[in-house]
Amino acid sequence: MGNGPAELPPSEAHCAQGQVGQRKVALVEFKIIGKTRLHIDGNDCDLGPAKHRGVLTLLLYYFPRPVQVDTIAQVLWPDSAPEQVKRNLQPIVSRLRAILAKSGTGASIPKEGNAYRLVLRQADLIDYHRFRKLAEMGRVAASRGDHREAKALLREALSQWNGRPLEELGGAWADHCRDQMETFDRMPAFYALLDSQRQLGEHLEVMAEAGRLTASQAPDEAFAGLYMRSLDALGRYSTALDFYAVFCQRLFEHVGAEPGPELRDLYRSILRKQESTAVPGTTAPHQLPPPARSFTGRDDLLARLDALLGDGDQGRVVALHGMPSVGKSQLALKWAARHRDRFPDGNLYLELRGAGPGTRVAPDDVLAFLLRSLGAERIPATGGERQLELRRLLGNRRMLVLLDDAHESAQVRPVLAATPQCLTIITSRTRLMGLKVLDHVDLVPVPPLSTAESITLLRNEIGRERADVDPAALRDLAGLVDGLPLGLRIIAQHVANRPDTPIGELVEDFKGQDGLGILGSVHDSDDESATLPAAFSWSFRDLPADTARMFRLLALNPTAEFGVDAAVALLGEPYDAVSAHLSTLVRSNLLDYGAVPRRFRLHDTLHGYALHLVRRDEPAQARKHAMTRLLDWYLASSGAAAHLLDPQTSPVPPLPGMSAEPVPLADQSDALRWLTRERANLVAAVPQAVRHGFHGHAWRLSANFHEAYDRSGHYEDVLISHRAALKSCAALGDLEALSGTHSNVGMVLYRLCKYAEAEEHFKAGSDLARAIGAHEIQLICSHNLAGIRLALGEVGAAIELYRETLDATRESGYRDGEAYALNELANAYRKAERDDLALEHYYQALAIRRSIGHVRGVATTLTDVGRLHFERGEHEEALGRLHEALALHPIGGDRARTADALVTLTEVEYDLGRFGEAIGHAEEAVSTCHVIGARAGQGRALHVWGHALVALGRLDEAEERFRLAVGVLRGVQEVEAEVVTEHLADVKTIRSAIPEPRSSAPDFTATPAKEITERKN
Repeated sequence: MGNGPAELPPSEAHCAQGQVGQRKVALVEFKIIGKTRLHIDGNDCDLGPAKHRGVLTLLLYYFPRPVQVDTIAQVLWPDSAPEQVKRNLQPIVSRLRAILAKSGTGASIPKEGNAYRLVLRQADLIDYHRFRKLAEMGRVAASRGDHREAKALLREALSQWNGRPLEELGGAWADHCRDQMETFDRMPAFYALLDSQRQLGEHLEVMAEAGRLTASQAPDEAFAGLYMRSLDALGRYSTALDFYAVFCQRLFEHVGAEPGPELRDLYRSILRKQESTAVPGTTAPHQLPPPARSFTGRDDLLARLDALLGDGDQGRVVALHGMPSVGKSQLALKWAARHRDRFPDGNLYLELRGAGPGTRVAPDDVLAFLLRSLGAERIPATGGERQLELRRLLGNRRMLVLLDDAHESAQVRPVLAATPQCLTIITSRTRLMGLKVLDHVDLVPVPPLSTAESITLLRNEIGRERADVDPAALRDLAGLVDGLPLGLRIIAQHVANRPDTPIGELVEDFKGQDGLGILGSVHDSDDESATLPAAFSWSFRDLPADTARMFRLLALNPTAEFGVDAAVALLGEPYDAVSAHLSTLVRSNLLDYGAVPRRFRLHDTLHGYALHLVRRDEPAQARKHAMTRLLDWYLASSGAAAHLLDPQTSPVPPLPGMSAEPVPLADQSDALRWLTRERANLVAAVPQAVRHGFHGHAWRLSANFHEAYDRSGHYEDVLISHRAALKSCAALGDLEALSGTHSNVGMVLYRLCKYAEAEEHFKAGSDLARAIGAHEIQLICSHNLAGIRLALGEVGAAIELYRETLDATRESGYRDGEAYALNELANAYRKAERDDLALEHYYQALAIRRSIGHVRGVATTLTDVGRLHFERGEHEEALGRLHEALALHPIGGDRARTADALVTLTEVEYDLGRFGEAIGHAEEAVSTCHVIGARAGQGRALHVWGHALVALGRLDEAEERFRLAVGVLRGVQEVEAEVVTEHLADVKTIRSAIPEPRSSAPDFTATPAKEITERKN
């Protein structure tokens, strides 16, 4: 391809006409701006079909240079073979030669090697080349100061531009040429014309045309400057300054940059002119805008400001900081409105544009604004002089100064030095640590609204009558925004726009939207600045490029909360560099510190904004690499933790090609802490991996954390992940992974007492394992199927299946499986009231588990043995086993069995008359059971707790515990609930002797309740 038409020497005439001797010369014009035409004496010549016109268009565009056949082929026949192009092109050129010969123009098309060239007497017979010549003549005239001549020439040049250039040509090459002609030909001619008109004083015309061009075209600093200069000449300073602010925002959104120095200097020049028009004030200035009528809550922050900005300290300074749109400015205005009478000499307000549209106000300009507001007739030239003058003018005035949206400490520090008698409030999206350290300014973080405050704001915006129809839906609606006032008002407006739709339905609609959803939509607003993306973008644009990328990539983490190690994996940079990026984000209030060291959290709406950015700005391949690094790290770390937690179990097969280093973990406790801390991320990572096609990661992650979250009782979360993992196993066709995942799904369903569905998954897993020879998985499924029989009360069937499993594990040498089978067989014997066999099998299981170092298994068996000793009336033996178990449970992390041990210990201590100890352990048991949702155990502990209180004569407290027990046990253990109800009635009426909390102990290893018979104390 060529680089466009060559420049031509000047020519005096732009068409062939007039008399040469006695012969009349025809008026000839070729056009390629618009449809390609040959115009002779007012008539169009027939140039033939589209391909003919296309070839001529290329010859005219490149005139007088030759056009290679390859170029013609690429534009007109991109998919044809060279021989076919040659056969197509030759007759077309012959036809064009004949047309030109008949036209009398003297034009011809000779062939030069493998190219064709158009021969004409002069270039300005072609409209495009005539345009270029006239435009150049106009620019030359302007350069010598002849703007009237320049105006005439440039207008004539632009009059040639009628239609879309190269209309006959399509495809990427033609589009590129048209863009080049627009950018480097037409628009510079327009600029030269308007500049000459401006020099001639035609400011209204320039304002109108430049304004139209800046509104309709991509942001162009040259035309923006013309528009502002015309407004400047017309004295419309405010319009020029407002336009500049909007233009800066458009320019940044388009190219990610601020205006150049020339436009910035023009802005400052107009700004100074506007300042000079101010009339010196004679009354106290009152510049603060009123707070929003929808202002809601913030009582705690208003009280804190009251405490910090007490009546006796006029020189106090407070800086409010927080994330974008959290309500910093409105909080400051609300406090100022409440205390207006404290400042009889008025108030000053200045928008510093630290993170908003437009150029930031320079520190010296801040001083100049304040001086003008106070009526200064002269603005000193230097910043130091302005400080002295401002301090002199203020004197002992009692004023409030609000400096809104500061970018950094240096922007406001000169004002603080000049206003020692004023009370000053600063707002900023940045933590202004420099002011805190060097200037002793109080920094006050402004968090999002609380849930209650969010609901109140929504009720006020939506209308109480509609909002109160469904309070639960209103709470869910508030939860979508996580306390951001602007977001709440946007949502409220969407609700108001759909008055006939129930709020509950709208909540589901809004939840289903990805990223920011309706909070990020610019289509429902007539003002893009009233959207969350616009609010966030001004903070984002100030970030260094690498930090901005860090922010974008954080959206790929499964949740909004993460640790530094996860961020290192995402970015693929060293730890120190990533820590620096995260610190910058925290300082900019785009990120918050987490509850523990080295943890961070994105606000939910910022997480949505980051998701929007990463999809828009990060190439797909880069996103994939980042997500691969992150999932590799989660997989490696969860695998290491799983092995520490349960070293007896065969590890999950490694993912081929993965080389990520896991997080360093020292022991079981360390592993359990890490898995607990990362639970939300790991659980969410599985469906995320499935959605993005990382199937190998998905099922392995799910398998790695199964044991830990089974122990901690997070069954519903794990079930979602396991079901997603099933899809990945099926997608991969990995039958072993599929069988193991079926087993894990079945176990979670078993914990949730969904036995029929659990049995389906255990059978599916067993059948697959048998088919592929995965003996360990088959044994696990068989063992769990026996557990279902036991849970359903089919003790005989359970014993038979457990014996089969025990024999199989012994035959295979699977010691851990043998211990499980022994322990569960003991549970079945206990349920069959064969205590001797139960104890024998328990102690066999205990010996194996101790020999292989299975801490969780040891604690589980000790809990079961302690329960059986208690049921047999062997209280001292029970105490010993239970205390041993409770010493080990924190290491193994099994909260469900911890609760079982605590409840049994409470009963033992009650029987032994140790009522104080029983109450202490009952309280601990109730708390643990509540956390994991074990209502039967919670009710039992409350029941015993009540009896211990009765024994101590604390009847009012006992009555409360019995009442709580009834509420917990209803629908779970109805028989025991009725027993406790009778106790409650006894306490209320005669407060007499009350039966013991049990006669037959409930079974904590199986679900069905036993009928509880009573015996007296």
